[in-house]
Parts: sequence; structure tokens; C-alpha cells
Amino acid sequence: MSEDAFRAALEASALFDMSHWGRLHVGGQDRLRFLHNMTTAAFEGAGPGEVIEAVVLTAKARMIDLVTAVVVGEHVGLITSPERRHVLPNWFRRFIFFNDDVHVTDVSEQSCLFILVGPQSDKVLDTLLSNELPETGRCVMGRVNGEPVLVAAGSGLGTPGYRLLVPAGADAKVVWASLVAAGARHDLVVGDGEVWEQLRVWHGRPAADHEITEEYNPLEAGLWHAIRFDKGCYIGQEVVARLDTYRKIKQHLMRVDLEQMVPPGGDLMVAGQPVGRLTSAVETPLGPFGLAYIRREAAQPGVEVLVRAGDLTTSGQLSDPQFVRRERPPELP
Repeated sequence: MSEDAFRAALEASALFDMSHWGRLHVGGQDRLRFLHNMTTAAFEGAGPGEVIEAVVLTAKARMIDLVTAVVVGEHVGLITSPERRHVLPNWFRRFIFFNDDVHVTDVSEQSCLFILVGPQSDKVLDTLLSNELPETGRCVMGRVNGEPVLVAAGSGLGTPGYRLLVPAGADAKVVWASLVAAGARHDLVVGDGEVWEQLRVWHGRPAADHEITEEYNPLEAGLWHAIRFDKGCYIGQEVVARLDTYRKIKQHLMRVDLEQMVPPGGDLMVAGQPVGRLTSAVETPLGPFGLAYIRREAAQPGVEVLVRAGDLTTSGQLSDPQFVRRERPPELP
């Protein structure tokens, strides 16, 4: 079944219950200004219906988490990594001062998160949603079989899809069953956490405690789409600006197409010299793949590497992941 779900996500559609991820509620009159100052994205002036990806950084521009924000009504919802669900509220509260009208609440237990992944996802959802599907960068409130659903465009991977936030309980069960039934007409397969991890590595989405740690910065991770260079000051902004202006990025996140499966943590070598470290590795129906941070001079697609992980050694080839970019996109200001 895992092979079917993996291929369905690439060719048709797959459905995942990702309710173990965190959901935070950021409310108060100063919520947009606060998030603007706390992340790499632009929140000031954001209106209802916007979907914004942002990185939370330390003062040294080291990564804490990659989050997705949905701007709705009187609050902003943040989808966080499961590993950072309890970290981020405490981090944010450190910077809420006496006169700030901001409150951060963990609402993960009050909702479910379902993710539709794949090129046929729109066909699955279009038959169910009470209103039109949202465009890229947008979210809408709608209903599925009478149950309330917040639908945000984007799968969170390098392929089309939608994220659905549904109240927990009977509402969520109705929505899930409706998605599965409608998806049967479009070759939908239900996936699990193992398949999601395969897709994550295949597409190159960095994950907390793997590629997202305080060892790396967002430019090394290739998260250009989540950074606004024309906004004011935010935590870590000076370091990010300096790295960008002076082209000081030392390494790039790349996919490694492995000959054999090896555990993460191993060194990558080119011509006998270390050039990087394997941060994730997974066996997929298409073979084993990994993610690694590679020194800039060696970070090119097609480069052959040797991977040494403990007593295991295998070869691999570097390739560009779909979710992130090595180079600064020309359209950025």
C-alpha cells in the first residue's frame, strides 16, 4: 500500500492525516505586526484569505521552524512542525511585551489537519467543496458535506495539493470519509507517515531536527520563497541580509540519489574530500534518496559523491530538490 500511495501522490492524488502537526492560534490587535517582526515573511498589510510561508529564526539566523500561516478573520493560524508545536509558543511569548496585544494559543487538539497531495487533488476536492477552490497563496472557508473546512492551497511539498483544517470530532470524520469516497473516482490512495517521509525527502522539504536545526540558516536550506528582502527588521534579518548581499552562503541543501540505503549522519565525499553531511535518508519505491547540505563549490546537479555512514559506504549523485532552490530567484527584490 505504501508504494501505491507514493506513486499516487506523484501521478494522481494521495490523502494524509497530518493532525499530529501543530496548530497555533495567534490573536490580538497586534498579531500581524508581531508575526512580521518574528519571521522572515511579510505580515503587515496581509488580509483575510492569504497563505504565507515563513521561517522562524534565532538572532543568528539559525532556523527554528518553517511554518505556514493562514490569515483568517481576527486571528492567524500557524501550522508548525510536530517537533516545534510546544517550542514555538514559548519562543514567541519571550517577545510579547506588556503593551503588546498578542496572544498565542496551541489549538492542535481542537482541529484535524488533512493534506491532499498530487496533480489530481483539485478534481477530488472540487466535487466536494461548497465554493470555488482557492488559488495559489490563498485559503477559503467552505463546507464539505455540510461540515466547516478551511482549505489552503498548496500541499507543502513540491507538487500541487491542499491543506484542510477541520474541527476535531465527528466533523473531521465526515470530511475524511467524504474525501476518500470522492477520491476513489480519481485514483486517490490514503498514505501514512512513512509515505509522507518518502515524499518529503523526494521533494526536498526540510524537516525539523533534520535540515531545520540551529546549525543551518534559511538561505542554505533554499527557502527563498519564505523570505522577504524588502521588509523591515525581524529577528535574524541582519545576518540573512548580509549572507545574501555578500554571497556568503557556504552550503546548499540538495537531494542525494543513493545507490544503497544508508542512515543519515554520514559524510559525503568528492575526490576524497568531505563536502557535506547526510541529514535525511529514506527508501522509496523509486529507490533510496537522501537530503544533504553540500559545500557550495561541490553543490551542482550530477556530481558523484561517496557517502560514508559508520561501517557503510555507498555512492550517490546530487540533484536539485523541487521544494527548495539553490540560487536566489531572479524575481526577488
